[in-house]
Amino acid sequence: LRELSGKMAEIKAVIKNALSDAVKEIVNVVITHSILKIQAEKKYSPDTLGEELKEKLHLIVGTKPAHMKLEIKGEDGKVLRTMDDKDKLGSMPKLDGFCHVYVVDVDPHKTMLEFTDVSRVKKFEISEKKYEARKDTFRKWAKTNLKDHYKKKQDEKQKKEEELKGEEEKEFKISEEMKKGDRCQIGSGTEFPRRGEIAYIGKIKGKTGTFIGIELDEPFGKNDGSTGGKLYFKCLPKCGVFVKPSAVEVGDFPEEDIFEEL
Repeated sequence: LRELSGKMAEIKAVIKNALSDAVKEIVNVVITHSILKIQAEKKYSPDTLGEELKEKLHLIVGTKPAHMKLEIKGEDGKVLRTMDDKDKLGSMPKLDGFCHVYVVDVDPHKTMLEFTDVSRVKKFEISEKKYEARKDTFRKWAKTNLKDHYKKKQDEKQKKEEELKGEEEKEFKISEEMKKGDRCQIGSGTEFPRRGEIAYIGKIKGKTGTFIGIELDEPFGKNDGSTGGKLYFKCLPKCGVFVKPSAVEVGDFPEEDIFEEL
């Protein structure tokens, strides 16, 4: 039994040493690519030649071996050296136990860009007129099979447009009771009412309906009488504001004296 136990110990030692040597004979490789956003880790024999490594990397990055240039990079991204076809992987510089192999794609046709640059992909385009003339489109199918759905959407849109039109007509009628030069106040009933004088009545660029342009007594507005790049009336900066007619109260609102209470 003692003899058998000794033999087993010797066998375990041999296996352990063999495994240890095998681990030492492996190079940990980090793989990156000049076009593809890829980072992979593989293990290769230190005896792997550059030309052999290219064949293996082709299955990982897709670039053909003939269009590969292998660069060994350091921690700061600088190229330490180029790995030629007859160079052995084990002779390449390593950092923290890893060899960083950067695959430079030198394909003159830039084939790999087709996987990353969507502008190079040919797109099917058709004019609105030709699309409408076709019979097998989703639009035609939807109009037939989703008729109730589209009708509901159209009814909702029409109702909203009618409500908006009604509001605009209401605002216009209110504005007809106002004129330039009228003293007014906005924000009545709030903690911060503002007084001023009506300087403009009408439409403004980029907005629907009627607006009232007011020159405020104090610089608590938003502009100098201009909005959307167009000047509607002149006033000091921050003394101009545009609001809907329903937000304006016309009446006896004299300019307040800020020193009155002092």
